[in-house]
Amino acid sequence: SVVALKVIDRKVSEMPGVRSRFLREARAAAQIRHPNVARVTHYGEQDGECFYIMQLVEGETLESKVRREGPMPLALALEIVEQVARALAAAEKCGVVHRDIKPSNIMLESDPGGSLIVKVIDYGIAKILNPEAERGAEQTQTGFIGTPAFASPEQFASSGHANIDTRSHIYSLGATLWFLLTGRVPFLAGSMEAIRAKQEQTLPVEELKTLHVPTQVVSLLKSMLAPDPKDRPQSPRELLALVHRCYTKFSTEGQSLRRLRFALTGIGVVFVLAIAWGTWSYRQMRSSAPASPPIQEKSIAVLPFENLSEEKQNEYFADGVQDQILTDLSQIADLKVISRTSVMQYKSEVARNLRKIGEELGVAHVVEGSVQRSANKIRVSAQLIDARTDAHLWAQTYDRDLADVFAIQSEIAKAIADQLQAKLSPNEKKAIEQPPTMDLAAFDLYSRAKSLLLTRVLSATSYPDLRKAIELLDEAVKRDPSFFDAYCQLAWAHEQLYATLGTDHTPTRLALAEAALQAATRLRPDAGETHLARAQYLYFGRRDYDGALAELENVRRALPNDSRVFEFTGYILRRRGQQGEGLRNLQRAVELDPRNFFTLQQIALSYQFLGRYADAIAMLDRALSIVPDNVETRTVQALLELCWKADTRPLHQTIDAILAQRPGAIASGADQWFACALAERD
Repeated sequence: SVVALKVIDRKVSEMPGVRSRFLREARAAAQIRHPNVARVTHYGEQDGECFYIMQLVEGETLESKVRREGPMPLALALEIVEQVARALAAAEKCGVVHRDIKPSNIMLESDPGGSLIVKVIDYGIAKILNPEAERGAEQTQTGFIGTPAFASPEQFASSGHANIDTRSHIYSLGATLWFLLTGRVPFLAGSMEAIRAKQEQTLPVEELKTLHVPTQVVSLLKSMLAPDPKDRPQSPRELLALVHRCYTKFSTEGQSLRRLRFALTGIGVVFVLAIAWGTWSYRQMRSSAPASPPIQEKSIAVLPFENLSEEKQNEYFADGVQDQILTDLSQIADLKVISRTSVMQYKSEVARNLRKIGEELGVAHVVEGSVQRSANKIRVSAQLIDARTDAHLWAQTYDRDLADVFAIQSEIAKAIADQLQAKLSPNEKKAIEQPPTMDLAAFDLYSRAKSLLLTRVLSATSYPDLRKAIELLDEAVKRDPSFFDAYCQLAWAHEQLYATLGTDHTPTRLALAEAALQAATRLRPDAGETHLARAQYLYFGRRDYDGALAELENVRRALPNDSRVFEFTGYILRRRGQQGEGLRNLQRAVELDPRNFFTLQQIALSYQFLGRYADAIAMLDRALSIVPDNVETRTVQALLELCWKADTRPLHQTIDAILAQRPGAIASGADQWFACALAERD
């Protein structure tokens, strides 16, 4: 295939530090995988020359297009900037800032269907954000890097040590948008010093008004081109929401095209439905496994929020804000809301594919956001996106005092419910508006504990995490004795130590769980969370199945989106021999928590009890797509082949493969290995 090859001039590469920096930055650029970035595929040295190879973009640069055709239509310019913002978000996740965003480094091409694709090229002079790498870079990289007409004020710092972060390329992208709309750069001067001086002056917005650029777009440009980085959008995602709102409002061409597509879709809908019905019917005949339920319009997943704070310990605080918004939304019966267990698996995604996430979680909408905490101030940004089309439906940024964080969470939840036209009962509205605590330090402790408990669910980490979570929750309720949610989590953590890990199956541990439950009951005796905590205590601590089921019935009405209601009901019914009804409850639980590895394993077990081996194997395939290297699941899946077909070969081959790869890991599959040996009379 044809590629683009970039080679550093031999004289330049022999300068001190340049060779190592080039290779380091090529390595960083190679980590970025996104449709709007020209991908670096190879890099290295040969015959004393440094090079890297990137995807060849067969198109035209923005600079060339504007020079040839003049200023762009507003809708096209906004569409281009929106795609570039997506590319920059992906780069930021990899810890890379481009530092030379300009029209000549952005190219346009078309996909086979004729749709516009924007590609950001040339990450060869990127700045790596990793602190260790940056210290080395500072020794060799002083002075200005970039293109003066499109560079941010902080890039002009003479020391070369200015804090160049993601907000710098937001400035450069603002200058690029200005160029697309006017054919000129915002500040034109004969020297770098003159350009830098002009940047401190007022933007020449009269130039935009003479071209009839709408006020909302002028405001967008003012924010992107603010001299002080703190006055700009703080992340590509925040910028993306602002740009999309402008595009949606002013793209008459886009609206006309959408209407045309809708009309054309209507013409063929009968045929599509007929084909879909035939396909569905055929699959139903071929498999007894239930079909995936259709995606509900009022369904949503609140993805992990980005921590934009300088202090990394605020990561837990950002998680707490996201969790509270998710909790608020999950209390609305008119919505389907995905459990935190499933959404947190996307926390480390470099570049989120929202359509794919929507399909995996079975939702029509997703919420993304960011949290920036500084001293006694907080900025929370959130946006609601249609996962089926990537369309931004709503976005808002809140700049408040830190003490207002819970009010912000409630406002976001209510705004999203309003956008989805979800009906709120008076009780639901009251629950959303009730803050979890008024003590921010207690909320910090609680958020850290919940993250540890969630880690246990996701990866089966054990005793130390639970003990640490209990210490944090004890400290939280000591600070705020009225912290209801913390008591519920505390009861759950004690029950896990008592019942499931077997590390502390003592009356003392059970008494601690009961004490936390009683504290929660005193605070809110009729709350759904209280009934759920009592159901868990009766199930795990007392094996009182009738009592637990009665409590779960109360929870079902109060917490319609809590997957644990259906999960625990399924386990209890299965223990009582009601396998079919137990399976149906577990299937309902996994609709609300589709990437819960443990629940998927348990559904496979239910299928096994019912003799539905093909369905059990398929369910374990789904579990292994989440945790591919789980030895127990791999060996159990192979054991099902033995149970189904009396064939030991799949199990034997799986065990041999594990022994060859990771001999010590076979301990997790020891039961299945022993069963294989028995079946083979070994």
